[in-house]
Amino acid sequence: MGNSVGNLQDYWDVIERNRQLQGGFIWDWVDQGLHAETDDGDPYWAYGGDFGPPETPSDENFLANGLVFPDRQLHETIWEVKKVYQYVGVSPADLAAGRFEVHNKYDFLNLDFTYLQWAVLADGDTLAAGVVDALDIDPHRSGIVDLPLGKISPLPGVEYFLNLSFRRKSAAPLVPENHEIAWEQFALRPYQPVAPTDPASLGTLRLQDTGSRATVEGENFTISIDKTSGEIDSFVYLGTDLVRAGPVPNFWRAPTDNDFGNGMQQRQRVWREAGSARQVQSVVADQVSDNVVRIDVTSTIPAGDAYYRTTYSVYGDGDVVVENRFRPGALDLPDMPRFGMILTLPAEFANVAWYGRGPHENYWDRKTGAAVGVYEMSVMDLYHPYIRPQENGNRTDVRWVALTNNDGVGLLAVGMPLLSMSAHHYTIDDFDEGLEKQNRHTFHLQRRDLVTLNLDYKQMGVGGDNSWGARTHPEYTLPVKEYSYRFTLRPFSNTDGTPMELSKRVF
Repeated sequence: MGNSVGNLQDYWDVIERNRQLQGGFIWDWVDQGLHAETDDGDPYWAYGGDFGPPETPSDENFLANGLVFPDRQLHETIWEVKKVYQYVGVSPADLAAGRFEVHNKYDFLNLDFTYLQWAVLADGDTLAAGVVDALDIDPHRSGIVDLPLGKISPLPGVEYFLNLSFRRKSAAPLVPENHEIAWEQFALRPYQPVAPTDPASLGTLRLQDTGSRATVEGENFTISIDKTSGEIDSFVYLGTDLVRAGPVPNFWRAPTDNDFGNGMQQRQRVWREAGSARQVQSVVADQVSDNVVRIDVTSTIPAGDAYYRTTYSVYGDGDVVVENRFRPGALDLPDMPRFGMILTLPAEFANVAWYGRGPHENYWDRKTGAAVGVYEMSVMDLYHPYIRPQENGNRTDVRWVALTNNDGVGLLAVGMPLLSMSAHHYTIDDFDEGLEKQNRHTFHLQRRDLVTLNLDYKQMGVGGDNSWGARTHPEYTLPVKEYSYRFTLRPFSNTDGTPMELSKRVF
């Protein structure tokens, strides 16, 4: 229901290991809603709770629980189902030699109706590619496929992946020619790390520390930290201000339908305002060297009187390494929905590119169906309009994400090593109905003149066992304990290089 279908791969692994089990029965196929329009003519999907006279009992948006919208347009959850259910399995027999075992999971079809398209990618660029046309493998049988991958001479910081795509040779009823019926992705090794950059090789910095803010100036950039909030209140690069506010610690997500079903909005509510209600205890700025300024922001989080420290290490080229450390004051607290930060940018930074899982929405417990790659789209296209507004649009295993304006100036966030990311022209509160589930719809959302960028260590999984009590599986939750994570904020323009090139610099 809604943003769901978590941990499906885990169930399928058990089903495929045990022949006495069967599965695949998802309730439902389609959201059961009716086309409606507001008084202003804005279309939306109406559900049960929208009908009947006052005091008529209803299950609110229940039965808006499909894998597709009422008009059969796809929810992004369906890509996980397609991948988990695919009828072709692949396992490496000798990955380095390009030898793979292909298993035909069909009950009656030989795989001779398919062909295999393969490609070796280096940071998203194709190094080698080919097609295997002869896949003569009977039902419930396996065969060996040898691929001429070639030898990889790894470059520092470059990731190599092998993508396999099984496609139809010819059309069938409802299925076009070349339709992908199965795919797999393998990380290729070895990986050669990048040599750290010597800060002394970068430009010099000037620190101005007043009672209200700490300002760092370098060539082509100025960054200012408000000493009351501990946030960046200005980050100007080449005359363009990249940041409106933040980053702010965040422990919350807008409840999904599954969350409301298991009472998450009540059970975990201590985390809802934990970040925004923090109390900044001190902001200390220190000129470590001519090329490095360090600013430590120490805060108290009201949830359990926890300790939180954010350290901004500003380097001579404008790089800002943001390090967050959380230490709970009390351990008898509910799991965190999220551990991350929110950064608010001007609305002009509406073009997003990232290197991570995609292109569609994915989560900690729902990412089997999302391949690692380089993707681009608008911030608005990251949003998924679930019939009842809720948490949406997340991407996992993000190496870097770049937001740019139409002039090619932007802000790059690089995970150290990985992030969970989402960006919206809305705030979390826009998707959040509060403590009681209400009859809200997409037309209640008003696009804001800003971009909120979530840069998270992790967000808990969405779950999927049912929508009336089952919680997210424990292995996809964030129990209260010490956490820390880092990322780099890097201002750039398209004349500086590509985000991929710029992401390689490490300290």
